[in-house]
Amino acid sequence: MRGEVYDSSESPDSDGQPVVTARGDEARRLSVFDLIGLAAGGMIGSGWLFAALYGRKLDYTSLWIWVADGALMLVLAVVMVELGTARPKTGGLIFLPLQSSGPLVAIIMAAGLWIFYVTDGVSQAFAMTKALSLSSPGLWTDGPQPEITRWGLVCATALLAVFAAVNLLPPRLFVTVVLGLTVWKVLVSFLVVAALFTTGHHGAVLPADLQEHCRQSPQDQQDQADLHMLVSSSVLFSYVGFQLPLDFAGHVKQKDKEAGKDKGIGEATRLRRAVYGSLAGAFVLYVAAQLALLHHSELGTCSPKDPRTIMAVAKVTGVMTYPFLIDALVAPLATGLVFAHALTREVAALSAAHLTHRNLRTIRGTFIKVRGRSHEVYWKVLLVNFAVGAVIVTAIHGSWEKVSAMNGTLMLVVYAMPGVVLVALSPECSRRRRIVRGILARVGFLSIALVLFWVQRDSLWYGMAALLAGCVLLLGLPALARSGLPVLGRGAYDAQSHLALLRQWRTNPAAGAGVLLLAYLAALTLLRLLPDGWLWQSRPAARLVVLVLAAVVFEGLVRLSGRHIRGPGNTTAGPPPAPAPAPVPAPAPAPDGTDVVTPPPPLP
Repeated sequence: MRGEVYDSSESPDSDGQPVVTARGDEARRLSVFDLIGLAAGGMIGSGWLFAALYGRKLDYTSLWIWVADGALMLVLAVVMVELGTARPKTGGLIFLPLQSSGPLVAIIMAAGLWIFYVTDGVSQAFAMTKALSLSSPGLWTDGPQPEITRWGLVCATALLAVFAAVNLLPPRLFVTVVLGLTVWKVLVSFLVVAALFTTGHHGAVLPADLQEHCRQSPQDQQDQADLHMLVSSSVLFSYVGFQLPLDFAGHVKQKDKEAGKDKGIGEATRLRRAVYGSLAGAFVLYVAAQLALLHHSELGTCSPKDPRTIMAVAKVTGVMTYPFLIDALVAPLATGLVFAHALTREVAALSAAHLTHRNLRTIRGTFIKVRGRSHEVYWKVLLVNFAVGAVIVTAIHGSWEKVSAMNGTLMLVVYAMPGVVLVALSPECSRRRRIVRGILARVGFLSIALVLFWVQRDSLWYGMAALLAGCVLLLGLPALARSGLPVLGRGAYDAQSHLALLRQWRTNPAAGAGVLLLAYLAALTLLRLLPDGWLWQSRPAARLVVLVLAAVVFEGLVRLSGRHIRGPGNTTAGPPPAPAPAPVPAPAPAPDGTDVVTPPPPLP
């Protein structure tokens, strides 16, 4: 291994605190290869080929959609990489909004990111269930509108348990497994696309039942794939995952001043190579797949909603038939494992900031012992995430379209905030860099507003309802803790101070930022849910209203965040530079065994 996530020799000392040696700290660092494995492992999952099948009906317009969405993802990637390299922090997607904008904005982002990552694992479980139904027909129904069965829901839930169980492996072994699966699925994906090019306009004859299936797809004919579906879910959903290396920004290898393979390469360079390289590779794969499927003579009108389509595609790939069928399980498996792994670090950051239950980050809830050696696996977080995923499996009832649409909406909400954070934290950098960051951040924020306005009404409603439910839970769980329940009653965080901020939204910038963000999302949802001709007759006028609204909200969030950073009451970003405060000794562990975390250091 060129890099390892965690060192297996790291273990708690007699006081219950982790002991990290110099060798152990270096072993925690991730190399470029590790980071690319995380990004590619999270991106090329269950959706890329299904999205290309949807795009067949838009002909060459679908290629422009792939290019436009790829360009949007590149702008967002630049913004997030700039932020991740300027403030490298594991779990930074939660910590950095907390530092810049206060706890209310951090809770909104945490709710969106938590559900976003969990539902991505749910979508991969559904994709694996659909693939398994080829050999076990009882998992999915036949007919013009295939649906998942009760046994299929049980199978999808069991696969979520598999994602959690594999994350309990020693970190070195886990990274090895994920990288092996990633290499397999990337290689097979490109070979499958090459096979589709070579078999697209001649030759291979499908069995009679598959020919009949491809000629007659009533559900597919009734439910035409349109621009909204491609923009809001399938295409954007395929790009999800490029940000995964940034979830581990605090564990990237540092520049080696001595002789070695990675001499002269710093953390920022590694992050940029991993994010941009994986995004470029995915773009090439997706566009090539769309080109290969646009006029494929053997696939006809195969429906991406039908499990038998997997077999139909496999049959026309010739020598790649069996590798493709194996990849239908391996690709979503690797993606589910990576997202489950990244979510443990983000939830741990949320717990460290005391924005969720503190017991999720205790020493006993973090480390497990294997052959006398402790490994940091966050098993309590995995258990909670599995429970949340099981609830979503039952609620979505096997609809890959619904879960990808909800995931796409939440993804856009989460990706919008780093631009605000980057601009708010940029005054100390050079004027040229500040201008470039400001332009890219604003372009990304306004583009996300337009995409959210273009999505299907149901997709936007699912995503915003899930975000609201997550915020209510994060703010309401402390009330359940006071009820004396055995699980929730210990180590709970206190959200009363966060709720009290809502009453100070006129005077407190952190409260104002949270209320402004919620009002913006509510207004955007209301504008999309209104009938097309109710307030305006032309769609360009509606888009102009959305752009103006987004621009005003962006500037307002940046201004409120700046006031919060400079304010004397900002305990997360630290006090003003002068006078320097006296050093404060680190707090001792709490009596209940929780790991008390000091506030983040002051901003430079």
